[in-house]
Amino acid sequence: MEAGVCKIFEEHLKRSHPNSPSITYDISQLFDFIDQLPDLSCLVYQKSTNTYAPCNKEWIKEKIYIMLRKQAGKSA
Repeated sequence: MEAGVCKIFEEHLKRSHPNSPSITYDISQLFDFIDQLPDLSCLVYQKSTNTYAPCNKEWIKEKIYIMLRKQAGKSA
């Protein structure tokens, strides 16, 4: 998730603010960006069926939230 969706959002912010030396954002801005994307899903491998299942934006946001919460816990 970090290398995918978060990176896409950060690149979007860099293009939107080319003269800013650093850019910060909060999770609500990231989630708003995800909601504005017309088509976003992740294909997740299902070992039991040996197939990939599509996961929607809500699933993506939940996984990002969990990832960021873990990262915040490590830096505290």
